[in-house]
Amino acid sequence: MWIGTKNSCMAGVQERQYEEFFGGFYFDEDALSKDISLDGLDKELEEHKNYDVLISILTNGEKQRDMATMVEGNLGHIEQDLIQDYIKDNDSLVLLHDQIHDCDIVLSQIGSLLSGFQVHIRSLSSELRSLHEKSLDLGVRLKNRKLAETKLAAFVEEIVAPPGLVNAIIDGEVNDDYIKSLNMLSKKLRFAQVDPLLNASKALKDIKQELERLRKKALSKVSAYVIGIFSSMRKPGTNIQILQQNLLQKYRHLVLFLKEHGIEKYNDVCAAYVDKMNKVLSEDFRVYLEALESLKLDIGVSTDVIGYDANVVDLIPRGREQLRNHRFMFSLGERSNILKEIDQPGLVPCISEANSLKYPYEVIFRSLQKLLMDTASSEYIFIKAFFRDESMFYRVFEGPVAVIDENMKLTLANSHDAICLMLMICITKKHQLVMSNRRLPCLDTYLDKALIYLWPRFKTVFDMYIQSLYQCDAKMLWVDGTHPHHIVRCYMEFTASLIQLNAECGDGQEAGEEAKELRRYFEEKLESNLVSFVDELLMEYFGDLIKFVKNHISEDLISYTECPNIADVEPVVKNFAVKWRTALELMHNEVVTCCSNFVSGMAILKAAMAQLLNDYNRLSECVKMIPGGSSLNRNLVSITSISYEIRKYSRTL
Repeated sequence: MWIGTKNSCMAGVQERQYEEFFGGFYFDEDALSKDISLDGLDKELEEHKNYDVLISILTNGEKQRDMATMVEGNLGHIEQDLIQDYIKDNDSLVLLHDQIHDCDIVLSQIGSLLSGFQVHIRSLSSELRSLHEKSLDLGVRLKNRKLAETKLAAFVEEIVAPPGLVNAIIDGEVNDDYIKSLNMLSKKLRFAQVDPLLNASKALKDIKQELERLRKKALSKVSAYVIGIFSSMRKPGTNIQILQQNLLQKYRHLVLFLKEHGIEKYNDVCAAYVDKMNKVLSEDFRVYLEALESLKLDIGVSTDVIGYDANVVDLIPRGREQLRNHRFMFSLGERSNILKEIDQPGLVPCISEANSLKYPYEVIFRSLQKLLMDTASSEYIFIKAFFRDESMFYRVFEGPVAVIDENMKLTLANSHDAICLMLMICITKKHQLVMSNRRLPCLDTYLDKALIYLWPRFKTVFDMYIQSLYQCDAKMLWVDGTHPHHIVRCYMEFTASLIQLNAECGDGQEAGEEAKELRRYFEEKLESNLVSFVDELLMEYFGDLIKFVKNHISEDLISYTECPNIADVEPVVKNFAVKWRTALELMHNEVVTCCSNFVSGMAILKAAMAQLLNDYNRLSECVKMIPGGSSLNRNLVSITSISYEIRKYSRTL
């Protein structure tokens, strides 16, 4: 059977090979004779007789037939050869067939095995999926347990009071370590109050009694310790500011603990501090005021007004000091320096038994306000940082401010020095600016109240001055002489002083902007006339010296306008050596008596003496350059001696 199948297959193969070998020339005549009809062939041949292809086929048709016969014979031979080849390879094909069959069996077994593997793998996939789901579930459980453990550990840590903390709170001394323990206790107490759900836990209920016991013990110990420090402030010689900065500030957490966990104890501590500091500061200011009173220079009583005594025409001949003391309450002079040194530590009177100096009340007032400002600033900053309650400051300073107010009211009621009152107003306004620059509002109320006290009193005294002028007998003001009357001089001094003070720190209640313009006018007038005043003064007392220097010596001391000789310079040098001290005194006295304003007189005198010193120095240098000038060296006065004498007059004026 297999051989027959094999032969039929080989015949089919042989036929395909014939077709491939002979192409389109091989065809089956029997098939052609059966399937092809020749009807109408003649007609078609006639129609296509001129086709070259058709002509070629018809011409060579016999040849093709012969060729077909030959090919058919060749095919027979080839077929026989092929059959022999197939027969020859029959064993090999049988062996190949057996191998293919074995392979089919093996492949079938492998297919069965793979099918088993597929089923097993599918089963493993299900198991792995189940394990993955279990792993995820275990991971979530583990995460939840860790989270619960962390929260529980934190909860236990927050509420449990370790033995070391208990011992430190109950038996420990109040120091830096105690503050750390106190902060830990505060954290635990705060934790128990934050979440209402925590208060419902049984664990917290068990430990809450212990925490409460520690809280009460800590409150009691801390309050007693802090109040003990406050009590030490009343000891004599205690520097309160150093105690606050070096000790109390370090323990401010104690007060914060009281404020957060024991408001009653905190209020007790605050009350103790307010009471002790109020008493200490009140007593300090009272003692300081009593000491200042002994240093006060009384200037002006009710009779010392501008026009009260119109017959005091002999004050000028009686001497410069008497005139100066009588007119001090109307003249600003160097009293204005106190306004230039507001932020400086100077001008504070030295309070001691050995100090015999007296000070105008504005100096006392400035010193008192300066002490109040510094004390209040330090105390305000401390209270704000230590207690974090600014309102305590005002309770602490109720006493000291009351002491100062009482003293001010008593002093103002007896004060008739309008210049002093105006200086006190200016001092207070400048102190307001100082406190504003410090950004401390603690004395705003006091300084405003001080101005409310000062302005009405100044207005009252000012009206008294004006009324005294109305009551003055104008005829008595016209007295023979070359000098202005005492009352006129007082009025001029007072007016100039008010103009200057209003220009510097006024608020428009009097002259306003006109004061500044008027002050500038007089300053320009004084400056423009100062040179002529100085020249006239020097020409009167040192005329020969001034003329010689101007005529013979240049400013650079090198060239000469007229070449001098020993005969020209000798009388000038000898005359100066004889009379220079007397001339200086006379020149000084004339300035004092002629100038109604001592400040202006001082400016004229300083300028005159400086010019004198410069001119005499030029004369001395000229003598050294003139031939034979060394003979006059014994008559020359040293520049040091002249300078020393000039400084004496500058100080006494």
